[in-house]
Amino acid sequence: MRPVRRVLGVLAATLLAVGAVVVVPPAQAQGSAVTLQLLRQSPWSSRDHRSTLTINIAAYNGGEDLLSDLRMEVSFGPHIESRGDYATVLTNGPDAIIASVTEEIRGPIAVGDSRPIGMTIDLAEVPGIDQEDSQTYPASVQLLTGDTVLASLVTPVIYLVRTPEAPLLSSVWVQLPAPIAFGADGALVDTAFQDAIKPGGSLRAPLDAVSDETAGRHPHGPLDLVIDPLLVTQARDLADGYRTADGIEVALDSPQARQAGTFVGTLANVVSTAGAVEAVANPYANPLLPAMWDGELTALLAAQRVSGAGVIESLGAVPVTSVAKPAGGQLSDDVLEWLAGVDTTVVLADAGTTDRSASQGFLAPAPTVPVTTASGTETLVQPDPDTQALFDRSDLLGDPVRASQIVLGELAVIWKEAPVPPTPRVRGIALAPPPTLPPTMWSPLLRRISEAPFLEPVTATELVERVDPPNPNTASELVQTSNPSFDDAYAERVDSLRGRVETYGSMLGTGSDIPAELRRKLFVATAPPYVTDPLAGEPWLDAVDATTRQAFDAVMPTAIGDFTFTSREGTIPILMGDPGDTPVTVTIELIAKDFSFPDGNTQSVRVDGPGQIVTFRVVANTSGRNPINVWVRAPNGQALSDPPVPITVVVRTTTVNHIALLVTIGAGLGLLALYSRRWFRRRTSQT
Repeated sequence: MRPVRRVLGVLAATLLAVGAVVVVPPAQAQGSAVTLQLLRQSPWSSRDHRSTLTINIAAYNGGEDLLSDLRMEVSFGPHIESRGDYATVLTNGPDAIIASVTEEIRGPIAVGDSRPIGMTIDLAEVPGIDQEDSQTYPASVQLLTGDTVLASLVTPVIYLVRTPEAPLLSSVWVQLPAPIAFGADGALVDTAFQDAIKPGGSLRAPLDAVSDETAGRHPHGPLDLVIDPLLVTQARDLADGYRTADGIEVALDSPQARQAGTFVGTLANVVSTAGAVEAVANPYANPLLPAMWDGELTALLAAQRVSGAGVIESLGAVPVTSVAKPAGGQLSDDVLEWLAGVDTTVVLADAGTTDRSASQGFLAPAPTVPVTTASGTETLVQPDPDTQALFDRSDLLGDPVRASQIVLGELAVIWKEAPVPPTPRVRGIALAPPPTLPPTMWSPLLRRISEAPFLEPVTATELVERVDPPNPNTASELVQTSNPSFDDAYAERVDSLRGRVETYGSMLGTGSDIPAELRRKLFVATAPPYVTDPLAGEPWLDAVDATTRQAFDAVMPTAIGDFTFTSREGTIPILMGDPGDTPVTVTIELIAKDFSFPDGNTQSVRVDGPGQIVTFRVVANTSGRNPINVWVRAPNGQALSDPPVPITVVVRTTTVNHIALLVTIGAGLGLLALYSRRWFRRRTSQT
């Protein structure tokens, strides 16, 4: 029998320390080519409601011989006492058998064929099954011929003898991440995105499962739905018709576009249904928060948060801005400080973000960890580490229904293991299925978690408000501080372009979609892949650079030469550039120490076409050749030239300044009078 990793982190650490590798028994006997897969299993059975257990398996004959004279046997082991026992049972199977039920299978299984086989068992009639206390039992499901076991699997069976008096609060968050499906030129570059949002796709499957459990005919829940806003905008881009990387235009009535529209419609229905989910909007492109902090890009990060919330609001939802789910679970002390400063009170963290073992003893760790920073207090919500580890086991994920049942069995053991606390203490647990789960696992998993009578689904916010564990965690340091960072030059360019986008936005005024589109390109340039591969992010920056540079250059004045005034006063005409189809507002400012401007030296100009002339009345204070600096600025005060230098105009004044002439004449007359007086005195003295 092939081995698999143990579930418990502590046990895994022990095994690693001694160099051992332990694996779960496979669903086939030694040397057999027969495999079993669990197609269906009653998530739990209840003595007071439905005490029957239904198990359906698919048996596949991968050998070279016809399989005949078959029977299916379900053997029950003693009930599981603790999480440690649960891990051992998953590894080795039941160490004893308290009861077995066998059923003959009619007909053979041909070579290369797969056949469904089912059995229904009334647990109220099975000897050894406790009829007084709810328990979880390991069940070994075997396919036999004669005395030979052809294949087997182990699955937990949950039997409730009464309605649970104190369910565990359970907080589950489901993430809908966004691949970067479109390039900076607007073409679809990731064709897998089309398949991901189709029925059964990696993004559609979790959404449909969430919809079924929270917004269907018989809603259960709620839960937290963590959404990358980029996913929504890209799905809308598909729904509106799109262009592929090789230039093919895909119409909006194509199957791919219609599926994208259905995806967006389903998502809108889920997040807009009152009480269905707590919609958590990630920053627009969900960047790595420590990288944004380290790159001094928090201003852009704040803009991403606002933009992301706006996208989710456009679906008809009210996003919960007080809850944050850091990309990749990456946090640092500085990031926690920043999150508290923007009014984040709940942080959805990874299971190992902090060490919760010290205060928990043998019980499952409490899900909440309070953190106090200088900017405020927030609570880390961390999934149960043992349950979360099950999602990393490739041996389980290949059998989605069995994997879902094993997750539920782990939660049942945790519920049963922990004592009911005295009022008002309330126990809780958190779970975060990763987006990489097999699509076929989402529905059985969420159905089990949301409908189990020993679990009470709540949002992460409600969990933090209500949970009061017997051994509360104390604020502790992050186990591992994350320090990803952008290339310095890349981060500097991002920040510089952010300023240029804001400058262009001030020129366009309200009502234009162009600044939002440019910001979104800039947001995408900060997506996680570009932390380690900045060259791949350069096209997004180049696109923003080209658009803003062209807009600035196009509106700059043209044909400004030197001027000659034949009188003291004159007019300087400034011929503006051509803004194309996008009118802009700019400010023209003239600065010169040798000139005055009777009508003012500044004008705000709406440039809406080519050949537009702006004139300034100018009065020369002196004659000769003197410069005038012409500045063209956006309404926010930023110069449009790069680097920021003015256009210099030289004005030659040939007329005489009357005031200066009077001063000169007066000075000359004074000198003449003084000289005449001295001459008169000399003549008198000689006489």
